Amino acid sequence: MFSVCVRAPFALILCGLTLLSGCGGSAEHIERAAVKGTVTYDGKPLASGSILFVPDVDAAGKPLRGKAAQAIITDGTYSLTAEEGPTVGNNKVQISATRKTGKFQESDGQKIEIEQQYLPAKYNSSTTLSHDVKAGENTADFTLEAK
Repeated sequence: MFSVCVRAPFALILCGLTLLSGCGGSAEHIERAAVKGTVTYDGKPLASGSILFVPDVDAAGKPLRGKAAQAIITDGTYSLTAEEGPTVGNNKVQISATRKTGKFQESDGQKIEIEQQYLPAKYNSSTTLSHDVKAGENTADFTLEAK
């Protein structure tokens, strides 16, 4: 009787520890990295815009796991810390910039000036840009042309 009473609490503790370690151990760690750089358009720093790093595929062609990481471009520069940065590995890169059109639309009783994407689609919606993000600090500079 004594051995059964001692074993039961021990078995419960052992089961609890196994469950806890199983939950913590099964979570996949996705490595992210810091990245900074410059973006020029037709030879000049891109005044303002955004840059988006989207996990692509690994060397075996399997999709990389992770979330997209976005930064604001100001005066041709951008920066992301490792905590907010892109997934380590190959990433597609989308760069967007808009400018006012001089046309307005009404929304909730207010006139709002319409903005339009002016960078070619090959840099954003149909991007041909990519960057292989390495662990640690990265520099990724992009030179864009109107053509």
